[in-house]
Amino acid sequence: MNWQGVKELIGKAAPLVGTALAGPAGGTVGALLANVLGTEPDAAAVAQAIQQDPEALMKLKQFELENEQHIRDLAFKTLQVELSDKANARSVHHDSRMPAIITLLMTVIVGGLLLALFWIEIPEGNKDVAFMMLGQAVTLWAASVTYWVGTTRSSSDKSKMLGQSGLGSFQPK
Repeated sequence: MNWQGVKELIGKAAPLVGTALAGPAGGTVGALLANVLGTEPDAAAVAQAIQQDPEALMKLKQFELENEQHIRDLAFKTLQVELSDKANARSVHHDSRMPAIITLLMTVIVGGLLLALFWIEIPEGNKDVAFMMLGQAVTLWAASVTYWVGTTRSSSDKSKMLGQSGLGSFQPK
């Protein structure tokens, strides 16, 4: 089990903590939760403690209430790092053709793989591997396209998070 699975378990009781678990600082937040619950700093151990102890979600909600500002600060710092990283990548590659070449190459690869699904029969024993590889290729293709067009959804989520933290007054329309 990973921290994303734990997020699903606690998301309704402690949504701020759940959101922090899903981000890059998830391991750190998970270790804090493990400390609160008295378990090993492992996603499976935390999940097991939540499932076995009816009071665990209340402890996590209490942790969220007591540390709300710290969690919001952590989320804001994570956001700053992500945005800085994207801005840096775009500025460094501004005059380079390589991002465009990679995007075009990934488009051709994904298109070829999708066409191959209709024309080539995949042996039964290899279907799982083939679909996993196709999923990875589509994910990489989507990331390369996102480099150019950005992501409206994540930008909207980040704007909401900034508004909730009191650090910004901008709300998306």
